[in-house]
Amino acid sequence: MLSKWTHALIDNLVKSGVRDFVISPGSRSTPLAIAAFLHPFSRTHVLIDERSASFFALGLTRTEDVLRPVALICTSGTAATNYYSAVTEANIFELPLIVLTADRPHELRGVGAPQAIDQVALYGKQVRHAFDLPLPEETALPYVQHAAERAVLLALSEPAGPVHINIPLREPLIPELDLLQTGQPVGQLNQPQAENPTEKLIEILSISRLLIVIGPQISLADTQIILDYANRARIPVLADPLSQGRRSSNDTVFGYYDTWLKATAIHDKIHPEHILRFGAMPISKPYLLWSKGIPTTVLGHPGNWRDPQLQAHFLSGHPSQLKTAPVTVHETSYLETLQRAENTVQTVFSSLDANQLTEYNVVRALNDLTDGSLFVSNSMPIRDLDTFLPMGTPLRILANRGANGIDGILSSALGATYEAENRYLLVGDLAFLHDINGLLMAQTVPITILLVNNTGGGIFSFLPQQNLDPALFEPLFGTAQDVDFSHLAAGYGVEYERISSITHLHSTLQQQATATRVLEIVTDRPENVRLHRLIWEQTNEALQETFR
Repeated sequence: MLSKWTHALIDNLVKSGVRDFVISPGSRSTPLAIAAFLHPFSRTHVLIDERSASFFALGLTRTEDVLRPVALICTSGTAATNYYSAVTEANIFELPLIVLTADRPHELRGVGAPQAIDQVALYGKQVRHAFDLPLPEETALPYVQHAAERAVLLALSEPAGPVHINIPLREPLIPELDLLQTGQPVGQLNQPQAENPTEKLIEILSISRLLIVIGPQISLADTQIILDYANRARIPVLADPLSQGRRSSNDTVFGYYDTWLKATAIHDKIHPEHILRFGAMPISKPYLLWSKGIPTTVLGHPGNWRDPQLQAHFLSGHPSQLKTAPVTVHETSYLETLQRAENTVQTVFSSLDANQLTEYNVVRALNDLTDGSLFVSNSMPIRDLDTFLPMGTPLRILANRGANGIDGILSSALGATYEAENRYLLVGDLAFLHDINGLLMAQTVPITILLVNNTGGGIFSFLPQQNLDPALFEPLFGTAQDVDFSHLAAGYGVEYERISSITHLHSTLQQQATATRVLEIVTDRPENVRLHRLIWEQTNEALQETFR
């Protein structure tokens, strides 16, 4: 019965579209792990660190432009609690993670049995649904099949998100293997059907001084639909780097808005009548502050209200509606105004010393890359990328912008870039240390790690905490570390190189990586703050002069 039970669960997950199973080794999960490993159409990955495994699985959901459900498998006890951070990220960032937790049988719950905790509904409100399966028996096989198919459907239905299946199992745990070596091919995933635009959407699209904003959580295909419409209608678009809109070279799409929105003196010149936003709130804090009070409509699904300003109107819909929406060609004065702002910032950025070894020049060096997937850590790396990444980048940009934590960054990067020929990670020293066991997987998945080491929490030097007495600031926020990353890399068996100059970085990035390599770029926190503020002063002055 155990073999039929586990085969029914795993095979129906595969049939419903699950290709990848990420396994955290353990005893109670033995039949699940064996069934996933032997299935003829599955792809399995074994990671010994549960937290690393969960974020790797989180990344795997995004290897393609269309989200694909990924299953996690672990044993009973605290193993499942190590998945909690990744489950939380999957919930907020709408990623289809299916968590299979093996459990003790019901009679061993709450009686002091070893490696037993209360796993029923363990993840609470973080999951779309939680199943607690019955013990393996013939009469319940149809329910197991139902649970597998329903779990995939729930994980992919808007808003996508994690689903938990708790699976109690009695000993013996070794299944018969013959049946487990059979199975159905990986199922095709349903694609959203194109919808006709609503009258309200058509009305918004005709507003003369309209601004379109594309945030995270939008696929490349959907972003392209939006950009094509905006180009034909001559509507300006602000493209968050995670929208993949920065790949565009259209003159209607803007990437330097994080900088020109800092210039409060020109806000009245660049003020739109209305904002139409697709996706989540952009990374840019200047955009968040500037847009408050501007009439805004968010087009999306009602399951996740993505409006931290609590001011937007919500319109249920999908970017595909723009395919059939009538095109009203807009008068170009507003577009030309934003182009002047963009060009002004571009001119200032072009005048900066490109050979200085700075954190923003590390981002600008990424322009050398011709293809690949780049995962970006939270904290300073994603903010510098948002500020300094120009339009026309060929890179696919990825990040964990649900809960915005720095945990699991390396493991997420390895999963999210898994299918890419060229893989890159931009990460700070603390985030890198936070997920150092991700280097175990990096031994077999080559990735170039651009490690920006400012010896601590660089972002706090830009926040109000910077004004605290150094006796408070450094131990609580600066959190300086003096780890020798060359020794860490050697311990995990990956290559290491310390970058001595921007020229050195440029030449190194031109070399094809055949194994994981850590490129450490050492910077100075106080100097980094000083240089950023100097740039903002220069851009603010230039923008004021442009719009005088």
